[in-house]
Amino acid sequence: MAKLLPISFRGRLALSFGTMTLVLGILVYGYVGHVYRAQLLVDRGEALHDLATAAATVLAENLHERQREIELLAATPLYRRSALDSPDLRRSLERLQHAYPAYSWIGVTDAGGVVRSATGGLLAGVDVSQRPWFINGRDAPFMGDLHDAMLLAKVLPDTGDKAPPRFLDIAAPIRDERGALRGVLGAHIHWNWASDVVGVLNPLLAVQKQRELFIADHNGQVIYPSAGARAATLPPLTTAVLDTQSRFTAALWEPDAEYVSAAVALPAEFTSALGWRIVVRQPLHVALQDVVALQRVLAVFALAIITVFLALIWWSATRISRPLEQLAGLAMRIENGEENTPLEVEARSVEVRHLIEALRSMASRLIERREALRDSNARLEHTVAARTAELEIANEELQRIARHDALTSLPNRRAVDERLHEEFIRMRRMRRPLAVLLCDIDHFKRINDTYGHALGDEVLCHVARTLQRSLRESDFIARYGGEEFIALLPATSAEEARHVADKLRRSVETHPHPLAGRVTLSIGFAVADGRHEHDKQAVREADDQLYAAKREGRNRVCGDDRGGEWPSADAHRQLHSAQ
Repeated sequence: MAKLLPISFRGRLALSFGTMTLVLGILVYGYVGHVYRAQLLVDRGEALHDLATAAATVLAENLHERQREIELLAATPLYRRSALDSPDLRRSLERLQHAYPAYSWIGVTDAGGVVRSATGGLLAGVDVSQRPWFINGRDAPFMGDLHDAMLLAKVLPDTGDKAPPRFLDIAAPIRDERGALRGVLGAHIHWNWASDVVGVLNPLLAVQKQRELFIADHNGQVIYPSAGARAATLPPLTTAVLDTQSRFTAALWEPDAEYVSAAVALPAEFTSALGWRIVVRQPLHVALQDVVALQRVLAVFALAIITVFLALIWWSATRISRPLEQLAGLAMRIENGEENTPLEVEARSVEVRHLIEALRSMASRLIERREALRDSNARLEHTVAARTAELEIANEELQRIARHDALTSLPNRRAVDERLHEEFIRMRRMRRPLAVLLCDIDHFKRINDTYGHALGDEVLCHVARTLQRSLRESDFIARYGGEEFIALLPATSAEEARHVADKLRRSVETHPHPLAGRVTLSIGFAVADGRHEHDKQAVREADDQLYAAKREGRNRVCGDDRGGEWPSADAHRQLHSAQ
């Protein structure tokens, strides 16, 4: 065996390094073929799971918004008090359908199930008492699963689609002031709505990545896409794919077609009764194509590296074999700290043992210094990270303090200006009125003069808490300055604003302070609508109404009941032309 090995130093050195390079190349190639493949599969699966989660969240939140929309509409005074076939109620339904065209039909039935008002007058007078949405909607808000609606399909305009239309049902009970059932407000959402919602995720699906998204019902049947060749050839989804406990799976969906797929259920807090799942898949060969490309590059690169490395080692061994003695001496000098000593030697023979010992000692010293430097860098990075985290916490606290009143913990004037601008933009875009309420504590100076400023501050906090408890979650309340508070009520008409303002006034009056006694408010309100061009106009109008309430004797509400009107398209163009 010894006779077969190279005798010369350069031959043995070249053989040793060549063998190590070859082994290293094989190990790297094997890592890419197995470990990296598995890691890439995990990354692709997690990406599909994240995409499915995003789609499920978007779909669920949109459904929740539609259901909440119907619930809130059914609870408005118009539906609780007006005749179910009144023109105002009919116009309210038409406005909602115009605001969200996915509603194919919205209607109101009486307590017996007969349709009294509906968009477009469709199904008016028809008895729907046996429909699931009416039966379930009498007791509580209801959302029904996807279904065909043959009765409604007969009266809807022909869209040219050969497939029968499918709808989602949403219903909510309508009750009078005493809580008695007046009827049911129901809506049918056309299933084309799903395409619009999922359409926002098209950039993430990326056609070149061949990702596909499906929606499956609680039985595992695909309900989206609902038409076309892709839907027709798609096999039924198996329970194993939908109910897997992992975040993704790689399995055959059809013969000779293996996919990476992820399934996510719609969030239960929004749509627990539906049981839908979002499934995203991608062909396995597409998901792993980066591995194949990388393996090819590595094979060529490794071959080139081995060739170059062997030539370099052979040349280096030839040069090293002559000056070993001098090189060992120079290595010893480097070990003693002369790291800048040039490795220049005469062309003489040297002993390998001296070289190995010298290089080993030198390497040990360099490693120790490198480890010390690494430890120092690690401590420095830890210190920087800790200081950065402390700075971020401090900045967040400063942001909170800058937008909240220190006494009442309510948002302050700066937060009001930001929120008012946002709500005004949303009001103009959605064409839904924004009510502004300015509330002022009556005779607050008398409270300060009588009980002192400390108790006056307690009265301010007491009033702030009372107002906060009396408003809806969607409303915004803040301290506007001194003893003044401001409330912003999105999507609130003048009639509703007066009702809320009077509710706030009575709430404060009927909850006296333990020491200061009875406290009253004067409230002025205004409603921003199509007449307003700037967000501060409604605030100035509300301030004028507040002063009117003060002049009229305090402890009262004053406001302009004409707010909440929107000009027609022609009137809107004429107004802008005149301006």
